[in-house]
Amino acid sequence: MDSGHLRALQERSWCKFISGASFEDTAVIEPLSWVFALAGVHCIDVAADPAVVQAAYRGIQRANVPHPPWLMVSLNDDSDPHFRKAHFDPALCPSDCPRPCERVCPVQAISPAGVATPLCYGCGRCLDICPYGLISARTYVHRPEAVVALLQTQPVAALEIHTQVGHEPGFAHLWSVLRPWVSRLQVLAISCQDHEQVIPYLWRLYHLITPLPCPLIWQADGRPMSGDIGAGTTWATIRLAQKILQEGPPGFVQLAGGTNQATWPLVQRLGLPVHGVAYGSYARKLLQPYLSHLEDPQTLHAAVSAAQTLLPAKTPGAGDWASAAVPELNVPG
Repeated sequence: MDSGHLRALQERSWCKFISGASFEDTAVIEPLSWVFALAGVHCIDVAADPAVVQAAYRGIQRANVPHPPWLMVSLNDDSDPHFRKAHFDPALCPSDCPRPCERVCPVQAISPAGVATPLCYGCGRCLDICPYGLISARTYVHRPEAVVALLQTQPVAALEIHTQVGHEPGFAHLWSVLRPWVSRLQVLAISCQDHEQVIPYLWRLYHLITPLPCPLIWQADGRPMSGDIGAGTTWATIRLAQKILQEGPPGFVQLAGGTNQATWPLVQRLGLPVHGVAYGSYARKLLQPYLSHLEDPQTLHAAVSAAQTLLPAKTPGAGDWASAAVPELNVPG
């Protein structure tokens, strides 16, 4: 185990980049992983797909940092908003439609030709905005055997299971398949959204999975895939984290779902003793302007600097890693 990453959890300075459980645009995932590895994040969370895992791993390798981030894959035990894709038949669209779906899509996955499936990460913003109700969501559930194959053949160090209150049978089945392979992990994360019964549910999961051979992270998934909308989206994860810290089972607690530039200042102002934070849609939007020009050293420097603004605290060595990659720019620590 990389003691630096575990120490970051213990010191409440853990930072994870979420590429997106349904995001499969490998041409974007590789440079994002490169930049966030240089920036000093401790974990990069990607879809449980071999091509996506390899793209993220290439980015991490390219960074060539002394303590590369753990590569995590996300899977689900039942229906979950993170594991869906928008779909519609473009032939059914009226010619005079103002196409608000195109304007609202944060990754430009929608065009007159339909939805570019690899780009869609399931945010759902297009579903209700279609004037004709033509857009639907196609959900999928990962086969646990496929995830086991990833653990056997890919450089995966961590797993994250997305669950919700009421999914206990699905979680138990998934866990029965994964349990023999958990000893290979550096960390296990369980992501759950808020619910009036969320605390009893997490306790039942805890009793099901323990003892564990690795650290456990409870991911407080406040308002999924919304951090790029505005600063106020972060309140949902703050409220859920408070509940888990006060009443929930043992484990590290990490924020996600609606996290953005307002999250960590709010954590500090409230004195909330969470162990870390993960950034998804906001982080991807933050770096989008740089991705097509990263071969330019100044652009790479600016991208790494922008990514480092998301770290909860200065990550030891982060500045040195960036300087090693772009020595002529003397990236500050």
